[in-house]
Amino acid sequence: MPTLRRVRRRTVDGEDHLSSLPDDLILLIVSRLDTRTALSTAVLARRWARIPRELAALDFRVSDILPPEYGRTVALRQRNLPRDTNLARTLDGLMADCEIDTMRTFANGVTSFLDADGAHDRRLKTLRLEFFQTHDGICADRMITAAVGAWGVEDLEVVVRLASGDDQTPAYSLPHDCLNVRSRLRSLTLGKCCSLPSLHSYGTLTKLVLRDIPTSTPVDVYEKVFKDCTGLQVLHLTSCCCAHHTLVVDAPSSQIRELVVEECSFMEIKLRNLPMLVRLAFCLTDTLRIEFGSVPCLMYTNLTFSTEDDSLVALRRPVDEFDSFLGMSPTMTNLVIRFTRLRRWIGPSRPERQLPDLKRLLVADMPSNWDISWTRGLLMASPFLEVLHIHVPQSETGPDYLRGMNWAKTRINLRHHHLKELIVIGFTQRNIWLFKYVVRVCTSLQRVVLLKDGHVRYKGLWDWQMVGQPICTSWSDDEKLVARRMIKEFGLRPLVELILG
Repeated sequence: MPTLRRVRRRTVDGEDHLSSLPDDLILLIVSRLDTRTALSTAVLARRWARIPRELAALDFRVSDILPPEYGRTVALRQRNLPRDTNLARTLDGLMADCEIDTMRTFANGVTSFLDADGAHDRRLKTLRLEFFQTHDGICADRMITAAVGAWGVEDLEVVVRLASGDDQTPAYSLPHDCLNVRSRLRSLTLGKCCSLPSLHSYGTLTKLVLRDIPTSTPVDVYEKVFKDCTGLQVLHLTSCCCAHHTLVVDAPSSQIRELVVEECSFMEIKLRNLPMLVRLAFCLTDTLRIEFGSVPCLMYTNLTFSTEDDSLVALRRPVDEFDSFLGMSPTMTNLVIRFTRLRRWIGPSRPERQLPDLKRLLVADMPSNWDISWTRGLLMASPFLEVLHIHVPQSETGPDYLRGMNWAKTRINLRHHHLKELIVIGFTQRNIWLFKYVVRVCTSLQRVVLLKDGHVRYKGLWDWQMVGQPICTSWSDDEKLVARRMIKEFGLRPLVELILG
């Protein structure tokens, strides 16, 4: 590696402009650089050398120094290319050598950083580490111990990548003394080949994120997270796998208020007891059932149905009952239902269970071959619903068929007394029956917006805004006339606002 030398500063009339900059401005400049570049600014001027020590966040990622050829080779091998066995073996050897060389460089850089003058006086809030599980990974232990013990890190992320052709290497374990009662660590993220440390004696951790955890992980590892870390308030599980198909959560002492489970391999999730849970989000790829027990504080829920694996769709029995997922707490007020990616494996159905306290409902990314009138089942299952938003994305080709439901004729005396707003984005004339139904049975309706194009702007996982956009094809005079006649004929009271766009 070439030796860095301090550059000779150019001056105008003998003035050193780099050194004359105020500390706050230097810190602002350096904080907007990546960690490697920020640390390199020490060669610019003597006053700049100490500024990186004041950075609030540092990122040390081995992927930042891997050559571009490595990524292309990994992509080839993931597709089982090349077919020639000898050539494939040669590529695997080159990948392994590249990882070893890169990790050696990474370890040398981390060691130099730790041995630099003033390292013990550093104050740091966030540290992110990514490295390969090799013998050079000992530098990561030193970094983590120093960050959590001496630097006061509050947010720690550790991602450990498995070296090529080394499937037998045990998962990386955090230094046993880093999670102690004196530490200020509040948020911990572990990714890939990281083993979860024992959390039963560490009550100050409030957020835990687990990502890409391997299939060999026993299911009780996940179940203990809910029980052992009693101070935990936020838990995210992303692309986590395990050797068992059912995850049972029974943690009466848990303080978890936010739970996000995204693209995990659990076929069934049983939430038997989470007394403080307020926000819940599932991105469901393999899960066929969610069982709700005691979740008395649940208010915000996001259910996203998603898969792109055609083999899973072909083998899986179609799930046509939302009751498999909607056994919600009676306190739930906001619900988001989304259908994303290429394959939809759940069909429209009328829920049998009531959602007695639901106030806001979004049904988004609905397949264009579904008859959106099925959502009236959700409407009537939610007697206190005030806001109903529906989004059907634009499709370049029309649906070959409509997938809907057989509805019995609505009773004349059936009424909904709380719905105030209906917004439909992606509205077409075949959706007119839902519009007709809503204006007939909803006695408190105040605003109807029917837009042919637009999108949903999400504000996190549990809030959203409906955004329309101009299109070339607007409503014809006849279409507007039909809509207004329906309001006049079926509306039980004048609407405050009608928008057609």
